[in-house]
Amino acid sequence: MNWFRKLFPARTAHPETRQFIQKKFGLSVSNTSLYEEALRHSSASISEEGRKNNNERLEFLGDSVLDAVVADYLYNKYPHLPEGELTKMKSKVVRRENLNNLGRSLGLEEQIKLNIGKQPLQESMLGNAFEALVGAMYMDKGFGTTRKILIELLKKHGLDTKVHDLVDYKSKLQEWAQKNKKHIRYEVVEEKQNGGKMNFKISLRIDFNEWSIGEGGSKKVAEQKAAEQACKKIFHTHKSSNAS
Repeated sequence: MNWFRKLFPARTAHPETRQFIQKKFGLSVSNTSLYEEALRHSSASISEEGRKNNNERLEFLGDSVLDAVVADYLYNKYPHLPEGELTKMKSKVVRRENLNNLGRSLGLEEQIKLNIGKQPLQESMLGNAFEALVGAMYMDKGFGTTRKILIELLKKHGLDTKVHDLVDYKSKLQEWAQKNKKHIRYEVVEEKQNGGKMNFKISLRIDFNEWSIGEGGSKKVAEQKAAEQACKKIFHTHKSSNAS
């Protein structure tokens, strides 16, 4: 039987990989070998079934799945925004620096299998491994489960904050006002302190008519929220009128 084992060596699943996935993603793993492959850098490739087994193929798949998940989320959350704005928002979420930070926050530097000697681990390896894990989840559990886990994870790491940093609703509204010869004014209608924290309520007026109210911990944040609400009304109304 020894010659048989040499020809067909058993694939051993590492329990620590399964435990890591369960802990970090709350996922009950069905196919541990997928996640092991996702955490294997090309420098530590192993030959298997005529190909080099590493995380590059799963990284390719995970990149597309991540794009689809974020696009689906933004499309449904911001129905008033045009394609160009949605594209910018998605790019901010899936940019390389953000994925690298996600990989580091998950502790992937301790999980990636490498063979690079004394060379330092590159930040991009963390982002690549994260994408590969997304690909592994998709292969193991399908799109629905992967989407749910990713959205929860991205929200935990500031998904909604990041996309709002990209869209400047005040500038968007100002461009519309200039084009349509409208006058915009922001007025503080309430300012109070609660538990050591400030809260501002700001009224947005267009041609002296109140269009929206925004609240936030600073005037800037409150103005942005008021501008966002006004944009929803204005651009949704325009779409409806064009459709009719």
